[in-house]
Amino acid sequence: MFRLVAPSIGSTPRIVAAIIMFVVFDLVALLSNLWIAEQVAQDAVAINLAGRQRMLSQQTTKALLLATRPGINESPEHARREIVTAFTLFEQTLRAFDEGGEATGGDGHRVALRAVSGEASRIVRRARGLVAPLTALLHDERGHLPNGLEPAADYLVQHNAAILDLMNQLTTVLEQDSIRRTRDLRTIQSSAFLLALVNFMVLVLGMIRRHRAAEEAGQLWRNQARQDPLTGIANRKAFEEGAEALLMRARQDNGSGALLLLDLDGFKPINDRFGHSAGDDILKAVAGALTAAARGTDLVARLGGDEFIVLCPRAYKEVDIDPLCERLVNAISTLPTADLPGCRLGVSIGVATYPDCGYSLNGLLSRADKAMYVAKGAGGSRWQQAA
Repeated sequence: MFRLVAPSIGSTPRIVAAIIMFVVFDLVALLSNLWIAEQVAQDAVAINLAGRQRMLSQQTTKALLLATRPGINESPEHARREIVTAFTLFEQTLRAFDEGGEATGGDGHRVALRAVSGEASRIVRRARGLVAPLTALLHDERGHLPNGLEPAADYLVQHNAAILDLMNQLTTVLEQDSIRRTRDLRTIQSSAFLLALVNFMVLVLGMIRRHRAAEEAGQLWRNQARQDPLTGIANRKAFEEGAEALLMRARQDNGSGALLLLDLDGFKPINDRFGHSAGDDILKAVAGALTAAARGTDLVARLGGDEFIVLCPRAYKEVDIDPLCERLVNAISTLPTADLPGCRLGVSIGVATYPDCGYSLNGLLSRADKAMYVAKGAGGSRWQQAA
């Protein structure tokens, strides 16, 4: 019995799994893209604030010098206010880099910074260590800006270059970290995209193979529905469809031909004495002999049991039908039966021609059937033309 086994890649569980994986990979690619955009935005803010630290350091130094050594048109009070503003912003941002938290952005809005790590963290902590003494110098016992700012100015002038260098290093490291992080995220995104693409191709191939398997199975079932399962030649259904088409064309063209109905002689004793297996072997051998003896344009089929039929389009009695019937009788009678002692095999053939007997398939079958029984009654192994 035929059993259809679909390709594993096209099986339903695998296709469902492929669809799920495709959705998962697409989501990973989408989420990684959103994550990249968020990280780039955060990194841009951090890099911008790190660059601003250099400006705030310079601004604090300049304000301290103006507060302690005012020029002719300079206001010490304005310088003192600028010290508080610039240094407070500098210290707040540095602490946010170190510990994570909020800082004031360039537009005056609050922004959240995540604590830096690795080399950036070491730089920030060295900078806070340098700034800590300055913080103490810029606050009196009440936490306000002291009157005497000379010690703070001297300290910042002495260490300003180091602080600037650390802020430059911080900016560089943050930029490098951002590039590396973005590259890693892009790699994840590209990998997810490639996996999604491969998975999509697997899904498409699976669907194609499933479709082809279904088509092949359908074609196979259609062929089996038209094929005799024992002998492999056409069955009654296929013969009727083909014969109707050939007869319709012959009627339109006023063509001629013949229908040969064959019934085996001596088949029942073989089946009864030697079993169905021997009988099946005989039927398969008969089908092969009929196919070999018939013309290439003839339609050969098994109607059932030990009955066979041949439709011969464009055949003429004197030229084609008699020689064909003779070949068929000889082919069947000479089939090897050495393993079946005492058995003799032959065939009786009834012939109905058209247009003499009309173009109706049922009419031709009826006339050929009567002629076949005449041949069988005459001793078999012969053919008989329908009256």
